[in-house]
Amino acid sequence: METAGNSARSRVASVNSSTLLLAARFEEFIREQGRQYAREMVRLQVDPRRLPRKLSATAWKRTLEELARAKIDTGGTTVALETISRDARSRIDAVCRFLEGDLTQEIYGPLVHNESNMRPTQLNAIFAICDLKDVCAKASHKQPLSEYFEEPDAGRVHGMLLIRLNDFMEKRNAIAHSLNPGNSPSAASLFDDVNFLSALGLSLARTLPEHLPQAA
Repeated sequence: METAGNSARSRVASVNSSTLLLAARFEEFIREQGRQYAREMVRLQVDPRRLPRKLSATAWKRTLEELARAKIDTGGTTVALETISRDARSRIDAVCRFLEGDLTQEIYGPLVHNESNMRPTQLNAIFAICDLKDVCAKASHKQPLSEYFEEPDAGRVHGMLLIRLNDFMEKRNAIAHSLNPGNSPSAASLFDDVNFLSALGLSLARTLPEHLPQAA
């Protein structure tokens, strides 16, 4: 009985930790997709005046927010003040040059992050920085999601996508906030989560290039 109990606890811990890891990797994947989409859009846009104003404003705001989090007043920081200062000066210089029209500057690290879990509203907000509206609806037209939901109608796929992604994040939060988890989703449920997020990722990957500026 003790062995069986240990085995059950191990299964719970394994599935729960795998679900948390899956959620974290999915969120980082979306953030990287957002950064790369912004890079490609800027690379293909030959006229800086035609860049989305929200992109420039967000780059400025998030750069300053990231710099403000540097700990320089505790006396116990392991990073030398000179290092923090040089890094801040370099980042400020890069974003200022970008705003002045130098589109080769690297401003994409702090540009994209999610305020909370990667629910549909957060996912859409990441790409809205580049004026790509409601990317979840656009991705719902793609074959991987249609096949996953076994539904040919893109409108219905979109509705199911919103519910499915919200449900996954609810599950993730229930696991993360449980002080003493005594149960977990089944292994089959975990595999289904993998299949769903894979279909969503592939659908996004097919959607994004269609909305980039056309190369001259």
